[in-house]
Amino acid sequence: MLLAAALALSNIKLFQMPSGGSVSLGVLPLLLLSARHGLATGCASGALLGLLMLTTRPFIVHPAQFVLDYPLAYAAIGLAGMVSWQTPAKAATATTLANVIRLLLHVVAGAVFFVTGKDTFMQAIAASCLYNLGHMLPETVICVILVSYIARNHQALCARQN
Repeated sequence: MLLAAALALSNIKLFQMPSGGSVSLGVLPLLLLSARHGLATGCASGALLGLLMLTTRPFIVHPAQFVLDYPLAYAAIGLAGMVSWQTPAKAATATTLANVIRLLLHVVAGAVFFVTGKDTFMQAIAASCLYNLGHMLPETVICVILVSYIARNHQALCARQN
């Protein structure tokens, strides 16, 4: 159910970047799923969400970019399930860590897109970092605010369900 909600919410975008990437609430249900069911379920569900996103808005320029941008980047959201969200600070920290890892995967994938014959790999990494921060930073901030609120006021939504 949370995976379906994640896919649906990912299609409601606050804004869309020109070469892929957007700000949405799509990862919020996945973050909650990870908090409730732990690392393994969160990562597997994230990888599945990444593959399902290919059905709605694929943007593939290279096989390495595909793997990094879709299954691996969204599997990284499952890392939020490494700790129990007993406090808003733990929920915010877990969410931030998961999104930083996701950002790093998107940056490396984007470098594959940005690298050209005249650019060095480091120039491509820098360009990709700037580009991906444009959508990842606002989405991370929004998610941190929301998971902190949920952990503070609706603990049952993020309590472990082992």
